[in-house]
Formats: sequence, structure tokens, C-alpha cells
Amino acid sequence: MSAAPPHRLLPALVAAAAVAVVAGCGPGAILTAESPDQAVSAALQAAQTTSLRMSLTGDLHLDTASLTNLPASIQSVLGQVGSGGSATGSLAQESGARRQLTITAAGHSLALVQYDGRTYVSQDGGGYAQLPQTAGSSPEAGPSEIATAVAALGFQDQGPATVDGVGTERYSATITVATLEKLAQDLTTGSAGGSMEQGLTLLAPYATGQGSVEVWLSQRSGSLVRAELSGSLTVNVGAAASALSGLLAPASGSSGSLPGGSLGVSLSLRADVSDYGGTITVTRPEATSTLPSGGMPGWLSSSLGGSL
Repeated sequence: MSAAPPHRLLPALVAAAAVAVVAGCGPGAILTAESPDQAVSAALQAAQTTSLRMSLTGDLHLDTASLTNLPASIQSVLGQVGSGGSATGSLAQESGARRQLTITAAGHSLALVQYDGRTYVSQDGGGYAQLPQTAGSSPEAGPSEIATAVAALGFQDQGPATVDGVGTERYSATITVATLEKLAQDLTTGSAGGSMEQGLTLLAPYATGQGSVEVWLSQRSGSLVRAELSGSLTVNVGAAASALSGLLAPASGSSGSLPGGSLGVSLSLRADVSDYGGTITVTRPEATSTLPSGGMPGWLSSSLGGSL
């Protein structure tokens, strides 16, 4: 699976874990005037351009102990990732065009700044490098994309809850393999989306797992207080490889024997939002170099020392 384009990384994080305030609404109006999907969808769209701060924590764990006969290219990727690990981060968003994300993992730090259409990266507090621009690409998910994703998940209102002393309304959605298939199908646009859909369709019969997405919205203003994503997935690689062996060309570097075993993945993410709508300033870095096209995934992997 290829890495997400860097120009979409920061707004994707915001869109996945931020809900907007609807100006002019009375206390709790956003939570009662619309269906859960409508409220979440409208709020996520607004959150891409509203100033905010966000603290982030995440854990990714892989169980690869039973895997055998993997192609060399996949062994190399798994060797870099290892068994996963934990990461913390913070996001400062001035507007839809200016954001700074800082991630710390495995003793290393990575800063990404998106500033007026350009993206910059810095490792361990060093100088910034500018990423190449991608012509014709938008840094934000469109309204239809967000609405489609939210509808595929199907949020439900779980009632009131108090979070850090704040009265909130909790919304949740369950994620299954079938949900992921539907999400990929509904979001399919162009060859990239089609490849994701085809991959999930092929692997779905050999995958089991479940996850959930939860968001807590302030009953007073409708703003996001907290968001969490968690889940686990197990793929029977041996069964999938056997069933699909006639459809796939032999991978370069493989031993000739089919891969075997199972791959287990567990993931948890949490976001806490503050200063929603406040005064936040993001400064454009002075780049000391420019990364080549396609250079980001490898640079990111090595900079975090095989962690997240």
C-alpha cells in the first residue's frame, strides 16, 4: 500500500478528528437539529478551515511472527516498521491553508508545515526541506467526499457524556471489513481509488476484525472535545495467497513458494481539541533544500527509525 500524498496528510488528520462550531446556534442546537451523519459531515467540512489546536496520541502494533515466504520488497517494509510502536503529536491550524503538525516517535521528531499550498518537512529539529508540489491537487477533502465517508460509516447518537468536565454528546460508528469495502467503493475516484477498492474486495474473504470511531461534541457549542479511533484486523495471508495465486504474477524476490501465515494489525488514535476558533499563527519555514518527487515515504520511514 502506498503512502498518502503529503499534501493531504495534515487536512486528513483534521478531517478525521475535528468537528466544527456552527455560528449563531443556541446551546445544543447542532446536536438536535440534524441527524448524526448530517451534523458530523457538516462539522468536519468546517473543521478543515477553522483555527484550532489538537493533541494526538497513537499506537500501532503488528503481529508478523507467523508470516513466511514473503517477497523481498514486503520483508524490507516490515523490517522498517517492525512491530509498530507509539507516537504523540500536536497540530496547530491557523486556516485551511496553514497548518503545522509535529510527531514524536521512537526518540525522533518530524515536523510538517503546510503553508499556502506548499509543504515543508523537518527531522529532529533540523532545517526544513520543501516537498514538490503536485499540480491540480487540492489539500482538502471535498464536501461530497466527507459526506460519502460519513454516510458509509453511519454514526449513531449515544447520548450525553461528561469529558474533562465538559458536557458533551457522544457519536459513534462501527467499522467492519464490509464497512471498509463500502467506503472504498463509495470513494472510488480514478485509478488510485479503484486499486484500493479492488485490493479490499480481494482480501475481504480472508480478513476478520472490527473497530470503532467515536466523537464527543460540546453540548454548548457543537465543537469537538475528543475523538477516538480504534480497531484490529487479521488477514489470513496464506489462504489469500493460495486463493489468488492464479490471478497474481509472481513477486520479484520471492522464493517461489506461496506466502503463509497471518498478519495482525491493531491501531488506536486519540485527538483532543482546544482553542477552537482562537487566534493561531503558523509561520512559513525557510526551506534549505527540496526533496525529489516520490522521496517522502522513504525519508519519513528512516526519520522515525522504523516506528509509526
